Amino acid sequence: MFAYLLDENISFVVAEQIARKNSQFLVQSVHRWNDAALVGQPDEIVLRAATEATLTLVTYDLKTIPALLGEMAADKEDHAGVLLVDDATHRGNDFGGLVNALLMHWERYQAEEWTNRVAFLTAATAAAG
Repeated sequence: MFAYLLDENISFVVAEQIARKNSQFLVQSVHRWNDAALVGQPDEIVLRAATEATLTLVTYDLKTIPALLGEMAADKEDHAGVLLVDDATHRGNDFGGLVNALLMHWERYQAEEWTNRVAFLTAATAAAG
């Protein structure tokens, strides 16, 4: 089942709003998941924890995550997918817009395999739902 882990730069409110709108859509927030054990942890630990739980990581971190993904690919290390969010497309404080974009993305891609897949959550992704 395709599910997301929202990193610490995304409010837990987004996960709560998604759960209210669609109970079949599994989305966790690092702020609540596993007693918030991943809050403040390095990206490498967060990504590996998401992979172990088969959760696609949703992150605004466009600086360190792509480099980490490159290292993992070079080491032939799998991950459970990464969905990158650009603040120019989806502002971090626009919870409603982010909720709707993630819901549309999930509806469109829920049946697909996301192992080692990387994509941007774009305005086009939201509109294509």
